[in-house]
Amino acid sequence: MTLIVTVISNCGIIQAADSNLSTDSGAAGVGKKVFHLGFADAALAVAGAYSVGGRSMEAWMPICIDAYAGSGQPTLAGFADYLGQRLGDEATNEERSRGSLIHIAGYVVQDTGAHPEFFFVRNIEHIDGQTGEYVGRSPKYDVTEDFWNRDYLNRDTREALASGGLQRYFNGYPPGRIAYLGFSAELHEFLQQVWNHPGWGFRQPRSIEELASIVDLEIRAIGTMFTCSDYPAPYVGGKPQIERIPPPPDAVAL
Repeated sequence: MTLIVTVISNCGIIQAADSNLSTDSGAAGVGKKVFHLGFADAALAVAGAYSVGGRSMEAWMPICIDAYAGSGQPTLAGFADYLGQRLGDEATNEERSRGSLIHIAGYVVQDTGAHPEFFFVRNIEHIDGQTGEYVGRSPKYDVTEDFWNRDYLNRDTREALASGGLQRYFNGYPPGRIAYLGFSAELHEFLQQVWNHPGWGFRQPRSIEELASIVDLEIRAIGTMFTCSDYPAPYVGGKPQIERIPPPPDAVAL
């Protein structure tokens, strides 16, 4: 059970997750949930089932990435489709029933310059609008690109990013995901008040490292909430895992 967070901004892309592994009955140690993609300026984060065909994600995912990277001319979209296909072919019925939610984010190079893309791979059918729970598990793993070809087409999204805002995508254990939504919104409102305070020297992040420090704080805060809870285990917690993807020199301004 996990919290994964992708943040896209003009400072770059953050791919992040907590570290704790758990079962319904208790803690199960820690594991790698964020993986760099060597064939592109990109990374992925995994939530849900932590094995494929009985092999842990920590062992299976690097093999999957390397197999695709050596297949010819790798692309981010091609890898997302490849990953979805392999999960459909190799996951056991039990692993499918746990559900998988995988974020893939990075920069894609085109003639007009590099731009961010965000792919969402999952076999979750939908989210209950009342409870926030993930509902339904499919044997097929759907793949969509949700930033450049969807959300960035919205004028409000473009204006927010142009003024230093962030585009966030997050998934994971429902109480943790919902708590993250509330905490990050309240924190952003507080930070805006501080940044706008006359005479104070605080400001919005201007680098990928500064942005990463805010995401680190957010994930640690949710982990702290699970430490102070009646759950059987800290379903979200441990040291945050963060991949920083700075914009390449030819990146378009968002």
